[in-house]
Amino acid sequence: MFFVSSTYIQLKSPLYIPLVMFYLLRTALQVERASGKLNIRYRYMDRKYWTLSLWQDEASMKAYRNQGVHRQVMPKLSKWSSEAGFVNWYQESAKLPDWQIVEKRMQETGRRQQFGHFAG
Repeated sequence: MFFVSSTYIQLKSPLYIPLVMFYLLRTALQVERASGKLNIRYRYMDRKYWTLSLWQDEASMKAYRNQGVHRQVMPKLSKWSSEAGFVNWYQESAKLPDWQIVEKRMQETGRRQQFGHFAG
């Protein structure tokens, strides 16, 4: 079995795009070196930045998530985002699922949180 994780953030303002891109590039470098990472995809759709990653197991994903740049940026997301969400599951295939499956999983079992509006 393989562990799938997908996240998204929706920014409060386009003013945060440069910051998000800066951290996205740094976390992308971190994830490429992460032990247990099998594959990853990114997309921007409907004003949301999405990640989709495939791991050997949940422990590998959590080890990546809880250290380095990724850990540094997580507390900032509530300031920059109006909404964020994640969904995780196990699957038998070692291939990343289609985005339609990810969206369905996010609707059915994902955890989403809304944050305050942009205050300047």
